[in-house]
Amino acid sequence: MRYEWFLGFRYLKSRRKTGFISVISIITIAGVTLGVAIVILAISVMNGFEYTIKNKFLSNEAHLIVRTGLFFNNYERILEEIQQIPSVIAVSPVIYKPAAIQPEGRGSLVGLIIKGIDPGLEDRVTGVSRFVEGGMKFDIPPKEEIRTLDPDITIRGGIVLGKSLATRLRVERGDVIVVLSELRPTPMGQLMPVMRNFVVTGFYESGMYLYDDNLAFISLTDAQALYNISASVNHIQVLLDNPDKANVVRGEIIDKFGFDFLPTRTWMDMHADLFDAMKLEKKVTFVIEALIILVAAFSITSTLIMMVMEKTRDIGILKAMGATSRSIRLVFSMEGIVIGILGAILGTSLGLFLCWSLQTWLRIPINSTVYQISSLPVKISWMFVILVNIFALLICWLATLHPARQAAKLNPVEALRYE
Repeated sequence: MRYEWFLGFRYLKSRRKTGFISVISIITIAGVTLGVAIVILAISVMNGFEYTIKNKFLSNEAHLIVRTGLFFNNYERILEEIQQIPSVIAVSPVIYKPAAIQPEGRGSLVGLIIKGIDPGLEDRVTGVSRFVEGGMKFDIPPKEEIRTLDPDITIRGGIVLGKSLATRLRVERGDVIVVLSELRPTPMGQLMPVMRNFVVTGFYESGMYLYDDNLAFISLTDAQALYNISASVNHIQVLLDNPDKANVVRGEIIDKFGFDFLPTRTWMDMHADLFDAMKLEKKVTFVIEALIILVAAFSITSTLIMMVMEKTRDIGILKAMGATSRSIRLVFSMEGIVIGILGAILGTSLGLFLCWSLQTWLRIPINSTVYQISSLPVKISWMFVILVNIFALLICWLATLHPARQAAKLNPVEALRYE
């Protein structure tokens, strides 16, 4: 072992006079440890939140929504042409319109989004059936299974409600739901909503409160009748082999069909504000946590300055024996480097342990109505862990430069004058 390393480790223990500097060194290592651990934990949670939310969105939505602001009267031909684009896996026609619903004979009106779908095509794009126990079914059940106040009631078809929405309405399978769509003029010139009766045939539970509390599904033909748009749809959903190609495919669709399709939106467009906010939060979190490491770096600087003052005699003796200024700088630089290495190792271990705990036995519940997920998610980015360690070591090394330079500048005659 080179003597610079030996002296560096020896001075870190500070056995002479008092152990005060050793205590400061321990506190400094603890500061670096906490800084690294908190940065890893905070960013891993932010990554986990972004990754989970992104996957949930992509599990419930198409990668691309084709629309023109009007209705597609010849949507079958458009479906075929979009399907021919190389990156497109599947397409499905959809009617996506606001409405209000009410349990038969009770309760107040509740606003929601009605989604009229072709179950087979929809399942290829969004996999909707996996979120509905027993699959997405709109067939009217036998009369004895329908609970209604009016035995002669006309049922339009089946409706699948979001689980949270159904809980809020206090309805079960077989209950009758009244759906109110757009207003239409009566022969007397008054505007009246179109009202149709549907029977609840299932519940949609995706785990995303945004959808489970605001969506109801009916068949495409029932939706066309409800909104009086026979043989038309207002959205075409597209599933791609890679969701990151959404912008490219949108451009191809616009080139193929013209600028009437310009309102076409990607999944990134639909949630741009959320993902931008999460990216900003990660940046702010990293800056705040980096300040913790900077505080520890100031502790390293103050520790080494006090150590230089305490070791003035030793520095004088070393210089008198022929030690170079570079060697003296290296002795005291080693102090900060060792502190940084120990802090980085302990901090990384602590941070990874906390991440593992949150993924296994220490699950922290959160409000799913706000965050769309039930527990705190974690996703470790190993590249980021490496960058945090490099950043911590760099700061700790920079913190040693001034004290080490001051130690190297000491004149051995002045250092030994009063000894």
